[in-house]
Amino acid sequence: MNAFDETVLLKDLASGDSKAFHEVYRHYKGEISRYVFKFVKSSEHTEDLCQEIFLKVWEKRETLANLQSFRAYIFTVSKNRVLDFLRHAATERSVREEVIRASLQHASLVEEALQSEEYQHYLQKILHQLSPRDQEVFRLCREMEHSYDEAAEVLGVSRNAIKKHMVKVIKFIKYSAYKSFGLSFNSLVICVMVVW
Repeated sequence: MNAFDETVLLKDLASGDSKAFHEVYRHYKGEISRYVFKFVKSSEHTEDLCQEIFLKVWEKRETLANLQSFRAYIFTVSKNRVLDFLRHAATERSVREEVIRASLQHASLVEEALQSEEYQHYLQKILHQLSPRDQEVFRLCREMEHSYDEAAEVLGVSRNAIKKHMVKVIKFIKYSAYKSFGLSFNSLVICVMVVW
């Protein structure tokens, strides 16, 4: 929204124009949601707080036409609503526990996603060291979830040849993982299935 559009929209909004409200909502909703989520770490609470923030904008719409910066205004409303929520969370045990649990879960999901991405990059690197035929067999059996018989039919080879390729590939991946991490490969096998 450029300054002119915002000025016009705020005047329309001040006079009770619901279309102007929806335009302001559409423009700021994503940014306000991200801001709120940084503090509450809960999608459900973020959604509730955003609804309350925009409800406050609608309730105070008559005062909006004279604002110098609507952006500063809506972020101030958001900050105050988040602080109220966190103060309430600090005194209400159930809300406090829910916020802490959501924060820990969010941190855990972010960490898992980063680790998974690292494993995927590592596995891609390993798999690119294989021969093109080994990669093709591995893709058919893991990514496309073909049975050995189906992969053999696609490639025009015997089931035994597919099995030999897969045994070779798995051994190579296990060896590489042990050499790089000094760990057994059990946790990485799941990632292999995700990647391929």
